[in-house]
Amino acid sequence: MAEKKIDKKATKKAAKEAEVIKTLPLPEQLAKKREELLAAQQGLGSTLQNPHAIKNIKKDIARILTKINASKGDK
Repeated sequence: MAEKKIDKKATKKAAKEAEVIKTLPLPEQLAKKREELLAAQQGLGSTLQNPHAIKNIKKDIARILTKINASKGDK
């Protein structure tokens, strides 16, 4: 039961950080997401804590890069 409480706190913290990241300019968003990916990949020891989270972070990075490339094409 304690694990569920920790997971809820972690989820709320991640949601709050996601809101902050979305307000930053695209290059800064990209840097933050890459840092988040690195931290998620390191995990604890040799086992991944949440492989689904890593997949979602990679997709977010791809979306940000797409936005950056699209804005370069408009210029």
